[in-house]
Amino acid sequence: MGADLRRDPERRMGRYWLTMSDAKAFTVVRSVFELAETLRRDLADQAALVAQPDVPELAVQLLTAAETGWGKAKAATLMAQLGDVKPLRAEARCKAWSLLRSAMEALPATLWATDKLATRRELLDELQRQAHAAHSELPLLPSKAERREQEWRDSIAARSRGERDAMRGRQ
Repeated sequence: MGADLRRDPERRMGRYWLTMSDAKAFTVVRSVFELAETLRRDLADQAALVAQPDVPELAVQLLTAAETGWGKAKAATLMAQLGDVKPLRAEARCKAWSLLRSAMEALPATLWATDKLATRRELLDELQRQAHAAHSELPLLPSKAERREQEWRDSIAARSRGERDAMRGRQ
């Protein structure tokens, strides 16, 4: 291609620009596939939600949401395509909504049409609102198991402080 461009640069410039455009589109799609893979993995690891679509399907869903300019009305639809979050605990639901929001925010802004950037912001706000709604369902007071764990951590910390103080006293 470089030799063709050097021989007749004016005639070959159109092909050069098409090649550059294809490379840019390929890079964007590849980054969306990486986002989809990360989202799917994080949903399973952190929210205990196994996403129903595989990575290519999830990438297509993310691209579709961006290209068609899904707004806040489609936030629940987008999550429903990933999986059912209703049976999950409030903490896991909060994490799932937060992970979806992070993935949508990480999508390149160039995927969204300029007239749809306001709907992007609305979608992100709705995803954040859903995460806050799930977070508000969490109990304010620690559970019995959490209190027991905190007492255990405090006793370990006190024991290690006592051992450090004893070691300093010997020196």
